[in-house]
Amino acid sequence: MSPTTRGSANRVNMVRVLFGRLRVQFLVLFGTAAWSRGHYGRAEPWLTRALAVAETVYQDDDAKLQVVLNRLALLYKDMARYDEASALNHRALALLRRSLGPAHPDVATVYHNLGGIEHARGRPEDGEPFARRGVALREEALGTQHPTVAADLVALAALLDSQGKDSEAETLYVRGLAILERTVGPRHADVAAALNNLGALYLRQGDAPRAEPILQRALATKERLLGPRHPDVAVTLNNLAALHRLHGDARHAVALYDRALSIFTVALGESHPKVLTCRTNRDRAVAEARTGQRLHTRPCAPEVL
Repeated sequence: MSPTTRGSANRVNMVRVLFGRLRVQFLVLFGTAAWSRGHYGRAEPWLTRALAVAETVYQDDDAKLQVVLNRLALLYKDMARYDEASALNHRALALLRRSLGPAHPDVATVYHNLGGIEHARGRPEDGEPFARRGVALREEALGTQHPTVAADLVALAALLDSQGKDSEAETLYVRGLAILERTVGPRHADVAAALNNLGALYLRQGDAPRAEPILQRALATKERLLGPRHPDVAVTLNNLAALHRLHGDARHAVALYDRALSIFTVALGESHPKVLTCRTNRDRAVAEARTGQRLHTRPCAPEVL
């Protein structure tokens, strides 16, 4: 091949790679937009295609490839496809440790996400070590008052909460919430999730007077930021319904469960764990409304930011 031919081929390859990387960015953008609105089924084809293209154009750029891996893993976690999510995150972790080293703050992001997957699949004791490692790495890199550190603290608290380690969980929720409100302001999605979790902890403890204003604030913030039909809104609706059951107001609880169940079912499908939990709670509330007898209820699992 002549030098001229080689040069032309190199330019063509550079253009192909450039357009491929732009395509990845747009696919991730559209997929993330759908995911953030709770449209998980619409997000999946965008993000799976983004990963397929990224694997051809980011062959020597582990840091950029892991961004796509992580984004798809977050989607799969929300869709309860936990094994697929975990595999993608472990792959991202290996890429980051190789390219940036084991102590880089981006590595902490993957530890955070791995903890969230184990929490979502009901294995919080397996997720706790990942979350603690993420907090330690992030605090060392960013200090103790950074909003990303606060999100890590709330995620760790959720894992502790799910294990019944209430004292440490409450301390971390309150600490993380204070940092978030100071750094990103009170009307932020991470603040709403932290409020939901803290309110759900108090609800589980039977402390309705403390739980109610916190959950109401979480709901108002989520509806303002996400709209009334987002699955994260349904999480707090489920918890408020449980609060009304605690008050003995089963009929009001049923109305809230109906709204939450409608949102969950459309966004997640009939077989998703959140749909099953919410439906069980609703059925018990219906029975309580008929008989006047109090049955066991389950708040939705604490959210991981």
